[in-house]
Amino acid sequence: MVKKAKGIAGGEESKRDNVKWMESMDLVLIDALLEQQLNDNRCDGTFTTTAYSNILKICRDELNLSLDKDHLKNCIKTLKNHFNVCHDLFKSLSGFAWNPISKFFEAEFEVWKALLEAKPHAKKWRSIEINHYDKLYDLFAKDRANGEGAMTAKEKGADIEQHDEVSFDSFDLPSATVHSQVTNSSKGGSKRKLSIMNSFDKHVEVLDSRIKNVAEAIRERNIITEKGITILEKGRPHLYFEEEIYAELVSIGTPNHLLLDALLFLGKSQSKVRSLFAFPRERRLEMLLKMMCPTNEA
Repeated sequence: MVKKAKGIAGGEESKRDNVKWMESMDLVLIDALLEQQLNDNRCDGTFTTTAYSNILKICRDELNLSLDKDHLKNCIKTLKNHFNVCHDLFKSLSGFAWNPISKFFEAEFEVWKALLEAKPHAKKWRSIEINHYDKLYDLFAKDRANGEGAMTAKEKGADIEQHDEVSFDSFDLPSATVHSQVTNSSKGGSKRKLSIMNSFDKHVEVLDSRIKNVAEAIRERNIITEKGITILEKGRPHLYFEEEIYAELVSIGTPNHLLLDALLFLGKSQSKVRSLFAFPRERRLEMLLKMMCPTNEA
């Protein structure tokens, strides 16, 4: 909501309006509005007299404030106007998602860069927390899609002029990807269940997308790690084990009575093994015998 200096509706402060609206009050009002909407006490985007009576009772009881219908209308108008500004900016943009934890619209750096180049005034949304956006979406997105409550060009201009003076400290907004849709079921209980299920499905989609991103990052890291290991292994001398040495001794035709001695001889020195394996296969037996029984030169 806006600060008291601008009044509850964001316009001039009424002399008879002594209500100081706080951030914590937004959620009480929004939940009461959703409850009445789910109970079919809203027709064509307009809350019925019964709805206002019920909402007034809830807000008076929970907030301990002396409110009247005009107070509620002003508060609802402010919430709706603020939602429309944000919704109109992000609704058709790909790559953006409202984070219900941080309360910000988030995107990759390049996505934000492209938006700010086209719409520099959108920069403020990188630092403005948007509370309760998912619930406000349930309340007002359908009206926005139908053109209900759409601002005229003059109203939009006035809104932009005033927008920098508005405090969003207590304003709660939803996500571009996390929208719980309000259904048209005949029973309030069924509607609430369907709305919760839709919201849950959206959260699952977001979670699934993030899991895939994490999996892809892990896969890329593993590929880089494997390449690094391969490079290290190429630069490291091969270590010959007894099994490999014995198999080679048999392969080159080492006499049986020399197999044990040859294995013990080569097993003591990797350098001698590498020298043997560096020789052409057909001459390795000759090389082995030379190493084991060097000829004494005069």
